[in-house]
Amino acid sequence: MTQSPHDAFAEALATYRTERDVGLALHRLAEALVGVKLFTMTADNPDGGYVRRVYSSDEAAYPVLGTKPIVFDDTYEKMRTERFIYSANSVKDMEKDFPDLTLIRSLGCGSAINIPVVAGGEMLGSVNLLEVEGAYPPEKVEAARALVIPAAACFLILRSRFTI
Repeated sequence: MTQSPHDAFAEALATYRTERDVGLALHRLAEALVGVKLFTMTADNPDGGYVRRVYSSDEAAYPVLGTKPIVFDDTYEKMRTERFIYSANSVKDMEKDFPDLTLIRSLGCGSAINIPVVAGGEMLGSVNLLEVEGAYPPEKVEAARALVIPAAACFLILRSRFTI
């Protein structure tokens, strides 16, 4: 009998051995539920003013433990307080929000979903899905909501393993 994507995720978390296994479990769930070409998880450190990548499906382009500054703009605040899921379904939609758009395009991606993970009013981080242009219409963005609770479990595990 084939496991459901959620059952496979639960099994992967129950038996993980490394931090990468934790991110990979969520990555596989995202592939099954939404579809994804490039998958990263970034943990927030608002006091430090940066996010730290704790999982990447392409470590050559986006290395684990790499950091980048948090842009404390209206979108970030909306993600933190309203748990707003950011989406862009075209390169044009992504232009103003992705300073690394040239790299993203070189990897064959042109649409994005960024899912905030919030617990206790604190932004733990975000799950970042990138796919080919046009891959994330509204129904895919809605499907991505199913990743929030599994992502919270992953972030809590990873935050206990890494210095964020």
